Amino acid sequence: MNARPFGEFNGVSAIQAFWQGLMDGGYSSVEYFGSKLQIIDEASALLTAKWKMNKAAGVIHRELWVLQGDGRAKLREDDFEVDQ
Repeated sequence: MNARPFGEFNGVSAIQAFWQGLMDGGYSSVEYFGSKLQIIDEASALLTAKWKMNKAAGVIHRELWVLQGDGRAKLREDDFEVDQ
């Protein structure tokens, strides 16, 4: 996960710690708008959008979603920016 300007976070524990820190700081209510979805193949898609929440806003440059064997999609790559 690349969370601009905070840095790059690799691995489940590092990514969970980043998001937990935000939630502990009172950040909540994420909302996407202006979303664009590009289907790559039968099992993957790219999402870009703008986002906002109660204490920040920004741009999602790239979310790579991959369909799992059980039919659920999981986020494999996340690249976003906070600009407010």
